[in-house]
Amino acid sequence: MAIMRYRGWDPFKEMAKLFDWKPAKMFGWEGQELRFPALDVEDMGETLVVKAEIPGVNPEEMEVELHGDQLLIRGEKREEKEEHDREKKYYYKERSFGSFSRSVSLGVELDPEDVQAEYRDGVLIVTLRKAASKKARKIDIKR
Repeated sequence: MAIMRYRGWDPFKEMAKLFDWKPAKMFGWEGQELRFPALDVEDMGETLVVKAEIPGVNPEEMEVELHGDQLLIRGEKREEKEEHDREKKYYYKERSFGSFSRSVSLGVELDPEDVQAEYRDGVLIVTLRKAASKKARKIDIKR
């Protein structure tokens, strides 16, 4: 039988562990930031297409702004309330409601006059045309 040194129980270390507890560690999300809305940014050559998943939000409750190369999407997801809601008892209530805001740097100069936005099936699609001076062009090499 091996004799091991008793390290003792340190209540302060145990308390420090409690304060360090994070749900992200427990569920394996560490290193991933939870952001809403989730975005995809696709370079289509002449344009950039930004797709944002924003289900359950009325398009009139959203705003899209372009400031230089920064795209800002913000809005509010409202909870439908009825008079008899006070009587409801939930087993789970995981849906969230409230204001949201997401800003993303697109890294290219854009034409602020040529931006379109549409909302379809819970996805906001913003199409932004690149500025003419910043488009890539092929250069022929002479011999």
